[in-house]
Amino acid sequence: MKKLLMLLVPCLVFVAAVLWWKRDDPGMPADATRTASDTIDTTSPALASLQATPQAQAHRERQRFEADAKDFFARASSLRAVERSERADALTRQIDRYEADGGLSAGEAVLLRTALVKATIDDPARQAEEVAALADRYRAHADQRMAAFAAQQANDPRFQSYKAREAQVVAEVMASTTIPAGLTRDQYLRQRLQEERERAYAP
Repeated sequence: MKKLLMLLVPCLVFVAAVLWWKRDDPGMPADATRTASDTIDTTSPALASLQATPQAQAHRERQRFEADAKDFFARASSLRAVERSERADALTRQIDRYEADGGLSAGEAVLLRTALVKATIDDPARQAEEVAALADRYRAHADQRMAAFAAQQANDPRFQSYKAREAQVVAEVMASTTIPAGLTRDQYLRQRLQEERERAYAP
């Protein structure tokens, strides 16, 4: 298992690098990559007001985070151990925050955390162990979310109403000798079930 993980780590890091280094098309003309601030009067009161909004500030913070991540992964091997560790810790905190706020999906967070493991741990065996622990942690979180979702559904009267009708609809369609023209039995079943879902969850 460790040997497999040792082989997978470079692949995962490569994918992470693609996501973060190649977000902008290098073949795009320079004019096409200019930001609005290059062509808009930045002294405009209206623009200044817009740039002061929480959304604009959050956007600039996200851009700084992405720039910091790209720079770190590009130069990690040349950094001194202390600086590398400090910057990795700072990026980890930012990843934690963005993931908690929904700014990063679980998949994006896993790729970034895997890249951090590769950038901060030199021993391939330890890298494999850390990546395995990371995978286990996210798998456990996914299981918890699924369990919570199932519990929520079990307590939702609309879901219970739909499930009660679902079995009846399946039995009706399977026993039906006539199917609407142009539909297969499976297509007709999906259509009927969709109608029941819409009816159950209608406001």
